[in-house]
Amino acid sequence: MTDDVGPRGIQGGRAAGRGRRRVALLTAGALLPLPLMAGCSGDDEPAAAGAGSQDIASAAAATLRDGGTVRWAVDELPGTFNAFQADAGQSTDTVAGAVLPALFTVDANGVPQRNPDYLRAAEVTQREPKQIVKYTIDPEARWSDGRRISAADFAAQWKALRGKNAAYWTARNAGYDRIEKVRPGKSGEVEVVFARPYADWPSLFTPLYPKSVMGSPAAFNDGARSRLAPSAGPFRVRTKDGRKDTLTLVRNTKWWGGRARLKKIVLTEVPAAKRAKALAEGRIDVADVDRGTAKEITTARGTNQQAAVGDDAPRGAVSSDALRHQAQARGSESERTAERERRAEAAAAAARRAHLRDYTVHRALSPSFTQLALNGSTGPLTDERVRRAVARAIDRTALAKEVLGPLRLPAAPVGSHLLLAGQPGYRDNSGALGGQDTDAAQALLAEAGWRMPEAGGEEKTDAQPGEREAGRGRADADTGRSDGENGQPGPQNGAGRAHSGPGRANPDRPAATAPVTLTTLTGAGSAGVQRAALLRQSATLYDTAARAERRRALGDRGSAAYAAYERASGRAADAWDEADVLAEAARQQTTALAAGWDDTKPGAGRDVAGTGPAGPLSAVQAREAAAAAERNRLAADAERTDREHAQAAEDEKAPAEERAVRAGMDVPGAADAPGGDAGDKDGKAAEHGRQARGQDDAAAGRSSVFVKKDGRPLMLRFVLPDGPGTAQLRTVADRISDMLMKIGVRTTVQKVADKSYFQDHIASGDYDLALYSWPGSAYPATDARPIYAKPRPAADGSLTVEQNYTRVGTDRIDQLFDQASAELDPEAARDLVAQADQRIWAAAGSVPLYRQPQLVAARSDLANVGAFGFATPRYQDIGYKK
Repeated sequence: MTDDVGPRGIQGGRAAGRGRRRVALLTAGALLPLPLMAGCSGDDEPAAAGAGSQDIASAAAATLRDGGTVRWAVDELPGTFNAFQADAGQSTDTVAGAVLPALFTVDANGVPQRNPDYLRAAEVTQREPKQIVKYTIDPEARWSDGRRISAADFAAQWKALRGKNAAYWTARNAGYDRIEKVRPGKSGEVEVVFARPYADWPSLFTPLYPKSVMGSPAAFNDGARSRLAPSAGPFRVRTKDGRKDTLTLVRNTKWWGGRARLKKIVLTEVPAAKRAKALAEGRIDVADVDRGTAKEITTARGTNQQAAVGDDAPRGAVSSDALRHQAQARGSESERTAERERRAEAAAAAARRAHLRDYTVHRALSPSFTQLALNGSTGPLTDERVRRAVARAIDRTALAKEVLGPLRLPAAPVGSHLLLAGQPGYRDNSGALGGQDTDAAQALLAEAGWRMPEAGGEEKTDAQPGEREAGRGRADADTGRSDGENGQPGPQNGAGRAHSGPGRANPDRPAATAPVTLTTLTGAGSAGVQRAALLRQSATLYDTAARAERRRALGDRGSAAYAAYERASGRAADAWDEADVLAEAARQQTTALAAGWDDTKPGAGRDVAGTGPAGPLSAVQAREAAAAAERNRLAADAERTDREHAQAAEDEKAPAEERAVRAGMDVPGAADAPGGDAGDKDGKAAEHGRQARGQDDAAAGRSSVFVKKDGRPLMLRFVLPDGPGTAQLRTVADRISDMLMKIGVRTTVQKVADKSYFQDHIASGDYDLALYSWPGSAYPATDARPIYAKPRPAADGSLTVEQNYTRVGTDRIDQLFDQASAELDPEAARDLVAQADQRIWAAAGSVPLYRQPQLVAARSDLANVGAFGFATPRYQDIGYKK
């Protein structure tokens, strides 16, 4: 089943318990650069962090006080203590890391390490005919109820997670489904026998739950939702206070390892937007923060302790008499009131800075990376050539430098989907796609049929009949005829009525409509789209001729030039209206075809209403139809914008007297046109129209140099969450949009609610481009497979995508993941992972951009806490300095 997705927790996207690999939303502070921050880890700027960096103010246990409480900010309190349930969040992983056994942890370089607090040894003792792993448990390792950790706990967890009993509501069963049996060995030993080889066996049984939680479906599903009685870590769960939004962990007095330095850890629910205020009020001790808060803290630490309260306030203490005298000297009562308010605000700001000076900002590269996702299931991005073109337009190095450079963190772009720099086996495999190359990207688009318009004309396409029809349409327009059948003139608007401009309904008559029948829809296929494009071309020609005649009339409504203006304006209005009708018919045809509408089937002639002969649209069909309709709408909006820009450019070029004349008249909308009329004896009107047409064409060419196919620009929807910090997120999207514009690809940003961003848009495939981040993993063959697995059709006709929200995958990628997860030779397994990554790059479903910066504010006297990077926190080592 697909995992829930949500914001990053306090570990900056690291799946602490490795129950699942969770998607990470981009937070407000992870996107935009700040001015260089001095003193992030003290009074002096530290050296740049390395690839496997962490910044936790390391200190030996002997230098720390015994006792104390840490209030740790989390996005939300855990809804369950069972990390293997679908609704478990980052705070669930945090609790599990502090109170439950972790047989293997991860070091700062993302390498699994045996945890000596629980295991004396763990090794593969047999490979053939079946893989056997033997665990030797520390004899002192016990649950808080006094029972020893044993094979019974291993067996209960295996049976719950192996996927054979649907009564267990598990999030996933990766690895556990390969186990054949679990059996006790000699004293303190547990043997796990695998039915199929499994290279990532160290990922199993972490966290390890007692058999009382895993032993039955009822206990698994509900027994650990609100309480976790037995524990076996340095801390245990004591109380959850819903009124105060806190969860308290206390020392486990039966812990056999090194004594926890802290007496309590209080997880406190503080949304990211409220953390700066909570820090300033001293209500929390540790919190992930955004860049704005980080800057405020480092600025406060650099502020003179004797900063003035007011601009002219003396240094040091100021007597109340002196303050009163200064206020009275400033003039009116309103001025004195404003001065008091200003001083109160300054005093509050000084108090805020004083509190913030107690914190240090720790920073490192997060074990997560930001990616550009390209939805390969619908629209232009279904073509791999288009996806590759988009990917090759992105300057990943520039984005990494912009995001990470100001923080003085390594600013190299991420070169792998599956491993991060510093991990064994990491390789930059981006060469399988190719680096940023505008010419190569444009060549890929041209190969896919998306071409730049040629100078003085539309782009060439493979639709030869359309090209011939386009030529005929232009010839008809130049001779004053409409693009109607047999070259007959179109309907006239009538004398004395001014055209209201393209893209707007004419106020003097109802908008043209057409019944949406099967015949209409059939005519609105590729030929209908071409015809709509030709009508728009003709309309722009008529519009320009109308403007030329209007200028020539100089306000004389009885002149032949004004009559010619009215004729051209009316024909333009008719062409715009008919083009809009055809465009709407094409949109509805998309919906009909998505529903499986076939005119050879009974009932095919009924109107489109979200159903077809087979019944209501499926979710996938409805999504594809809606996406196609949205692209049509955006393309129409883009064309309208181009016309408006062309009109504005033409207006700017007109002489002042002509603009004055137009200002006093009912000016039509923007575009191009044919000229000439029967009353133009000397041909000056036609010449004037041709000059105006040339000016408009040039302006339009400058304002919209975008690739087109069948008359439509390549338009992509960039879907982004709308909430705190989204302005920063849009800035990153804007950088990418600018890069795409250079190859002729147009983008438009669609803002959606934060809470619905993943569920309603990313997970459902309702986007073209999106930004989100994935955490790295020490077990890529297991954890990354559902992210890049080829989507498969389900029995009900839907598509099973697991966590592959780009819906781009291949059979070969799946095979390589399967081979890597079964390869017990580490070097051979890494080579298979690299091969899979190369093919993921080549498929261009996602483009890794840069590592996320991890910024953590912690009280300056706390040690062994901060930006952990890839490393698993050791909660027992956290404490206050003596």
